Amino acid sequence: MLQNFLNKLDLKTSESVRIDCPICFNKNTFSAVNNGIQTIYNCFHADCNIKGRTRSPLSKRLFQEAEKQKEPEIFYYRHHWEDRLPPRIGYMDLKDFKNYIQKYDLMDYGKIIRYDRHLHRAVFLVHKGDTLIDAVGRDLYNNKRIKWYRYGNSGYPFIAGKGDTAIIVEDVVSALVLSKFCVGIALLGTNLLQSHIDVIKKYKKVGVALDKDATKKALKLADDLSLNMNVKFLMLDEDVKEMLDEDVEKLVSKVDKKAWGWMNDTY
Repeated sequence: MLQNFLNKLDLKTSESVRIDCPICFNKNTFSAVNNGIQTIYNCFHADCNIKGRTRSPLSKRLFQEAEKQKEPEIFYYRHHWEDRLPPRIGYMDLKDFKNYIQKYDLMDYGKIIRYDRHLHRAVFLVHKGDTLIDAVGRDLYNNKRIKWYRYGNSGYPFIAGKGDTAIIVEDVVSALVLSKFCVGIALLGTNLLQSHIDVIKKYKKVGVALDKDATKKALKLADDLSLNMNVKFLMLDEDVKEMLDEDVEKLVSKVDKKAWGWMNDTY
């Protein structure tokens, strides 16, 4: 009852009211104020104990203003990251790194790949323009440790390649494989952020390539994106990073040539 009453007040940010209490009905004893994050209410009558707060949804404008006010994190290059491409023969601790690089044919990406000798991870540098703002590391032990480790908290996606066509995938290596033919984007997590949308909407054609065992979160990601732009939704039988170049090129062609609008296509 009280929640419906507060909703009907429809208080704007920084707006407040002083009115008759809807619970005890005493005159001009009930106050409510919307501070932009929550609505705080209270009845001042001695015989009424109604008070509390209810969360208010942030408007898009307020959310964008809050994002702009955040100070950007200063991201530092780690001294224990080593440039090991091509990997040198004889370094036993680099055997796993060398195998991983060769497995996915990543030898040509030395500018953005490092070896973390402390955490034993293949590190992929995340740039915004020419500025290093983050990094993500792939575990090379292949055990029960967290497979992907994010070094910063920029929230910025990993982007590789150039062009007007972008395809969103679940991991960095798949994004690099796509970069030979279009822009590959890895969100580095399944939660869609406003910062992701701001980046992705710059591309004329966008595809979302998901494995057939994609989680509900990943499917929701594709659905949320479709609310902001025209998206092509592609379900894959094979992981992008495992595809032959000719098959990757066909995948990109699907995004380039098919009619626009929401679609669910199996590749």
